[in-house]
Amino acid sequence: MEDSDIKIFGKEPKQSGDADELQLIALMEAQRANGNIDKAAKLGDYLSDIFLNEDELLRRLSEEVGALDYPAAVIHQIKILMFFAAEYCINRVLPNTILKSTAINALYGNIKYGDAAFYEEFSDGGEYSFYYLAMRKDAPSVILEIGRTFSMLCGKEDDPEFVELGKRLFNLTEEEVENIIQIFDFKTE
Repeated sequence: MEDSDIKIFGKEPKQSGDADELQLIALMEAQRANGNIDKAAKLGDYLSDIFLNEDELLRRLSEEVGALDYPAAVIHQIKILMFFAAEYCINRVLPNTILKSTAINALYGNIKYGDAAFYEEFSDGGEYSFYYLAMRKDAPSVILEIGRTFSMLCGKEDDPEFVELGKRLFNLTEEEVENIIQIFDFKTE
């Protein structure tokens, strides 16, 4: 072994990534200063309160989609789909990764401590993977694929009633979350 083969530990030369880190720090500071980070955390808190109050959530949903007289396993799948739609909407609408992460972390954190059983079930389950796959399909209608995925996860594969319910749940949730996000009035500068 040559002396030149021995690597001495120490500081690595500065990489171009340092500029990216400085930009990220500046963005974080700007988002903190304009109040967006606080708003994102409050958004996550607000949405988690909606999900944690299952009775109220199902009551409000039944006004839109009809009676939800389903077994607990289907109600669980309804909540999973709505949670996925809410997270999808946050990622689609909020203006940057810092705000998206802040809102989603608050949402997940509150669910984890407010309903640990639900959190464990959905964080360990593969439902999200199926919904992500549905979003990536080159199908004429992503919403139709979401409905089919919901139907399949409910054990009612290709049942038109469940496909339609899944489509409506996704659309309603996304519309409602987008309206809620608009109320928070995030700054875009």
